Amino acid sequence: MLFFASLVIAFSGNDAMISPTSMWTPVFTDTFDVLLPVWTHIDNVNGNYRWGVTPYTRSLGTLEVTDHGLWSAGGGTVGGAQSWPTGTYVNNMTVWAIAGPFTPTQRVWEMRLQIDVQNRVAAGDTLFIGLSNGPLNPYKGVEVSESFSEWRSISWSTQEFGQSPVWIALLFTSDGQSVDAGSLVDNLVLEFNYGATVYLPVVRRDPTPTPTPTPTPLPIYVDHFDNPASGWHTGEAIRFNEWCRDGICYARDEVVAYISYIPGHYRYWIPLSWHGGIGDVDTWFVWPAERAPMPDSYYPLPERYCVEARGKFANARRDYDPWWAHWGIVFGANADMTDLYTFEINANHNYGAQRFYNYVYPGDVQREQPINIATNIIPWCKTAEDYPCDFPFISTMDYNVVKAAVRGNVVDVYVNGHWMARGNIPNMPRHNVGLFGGTWEYTPVELWFDYFRYDPFCPEAQQ
Repeated sequence: MLFFASLVIAFSGNDAMISPTSMWTPVFTDTFDVLLPVWTHIDNVNGNYRWGVTPYTRSLGTLEVTDHGLWSAGGGTVGGAQSWPTGTYVNNMTVWAIAGPFTPTQRVWEMRLQIDVQNRVAAGDTLFIGLSNGPLNPYKGVEVSESFSEWRSISWSTQEFGQSPVWIALLFTSDGQSVDAGSLVDNLVLEFNYGATVYLPVVRRDPTPTPTPTPTPLPIYVDHFDNPASGWHTGEAIRFNEWCRDGICYARDEVVAYISYIPGHYRYWIPLSWHGGIGDVDTWFVWPAERAPMPDSYYPLPERYCVEARGKFANARRDYDPWWAHWGIVFGANADMTDLYTFEINANHNYGAQRFYNYVYPGDVQREQPINIATNIIPWCKTAEDYPCDFPFISTMDYNVVKAAVRGNVVDVYVNGHWMARGNIPNMPRHNVGLFGGTWEYTPVELWFDYFRYDPFCPEAQQ
């Protein structure tokens, strides 16, 4: 599940930044008791199967009560005669349910879509839930390919659409293999965050004095990296390398990564290593940890909070490439960033959470020195025969959202709205959070981050 409680978005100014506080407004709700005329249906099976309202039973304490939901195979001339969950969809089916337009009354800083889902699907069949600023424009959202028969609440949030109208899309697709009941959804809510403007001091690495009195910063921190003066570290990452090539040994400082802002993103660039045959710099095992430039008044962090970021493997050309490249968040660290607690995903559709003890920037594996020692909080997922798990909703090519929800001595981790695992984190320092990622033995690696968020009010941390 992925929820957003409130938002602060920074814009540059001479000595202040404009930030909207949370002011969520419900725009559209649907409990699917009847099929509302706002929905448009499109299919590729000649109207035999479409999204349709269907009754189902829901547990209410010890009672079973009748409710209604929207079923991906519950409409059309054939699907409308079926009952949930004994009916099925068919192979090679594509069915859309599109609702809209929903027009903001003023500028929208963030939108979120929440919906309850049962997803009884065969391997290779997928539910997509998303938003778009035009009925024919590409939709952005969450892909759900995991099969589950219990109700799960899924929430997805997007950045601002300004004052553009918005459409909701539910898309179900099946391949040519096995079939199952399909996707059943209920209790859909679309909300706009119109915000309320306040002024905060600009956060810079070398801040200039601001006029007094200074407003008290809000305890939520968000950076969309559209302001290259927002305070994150930039420049070259240098590491002392010792290695031998063609009988000649080297020991010197070398530039192993470049950290910078690019339009709307924060960028890690780790160039090709000499191990790949080009250049003369060793860039294996490079993973810079960059602290978020949050005001000192935010620390130490409370017992409960969330850290979240969205990013992508920008130089990926195919699945699993670059192999085992990884990125994620630092959800806890000490003051000098030598004791890190990280949650990461990799290009192999996998995830893990680790503690890096005696971390030395920008990362290295030194078997002869007690530095950069990684211990598992949540091990990288393994299946039988010790082969990495492969989660289809963790993309190599597209953006992913990672989140860690800290609750005292435990952490829950999420990828693209999916709860993944829970880890134990006793005595974790609470002096820094930030971004983390880079290479193992395959280079080059380019990482783009388009937002970072710290939120002490997120629902996941309050459970």
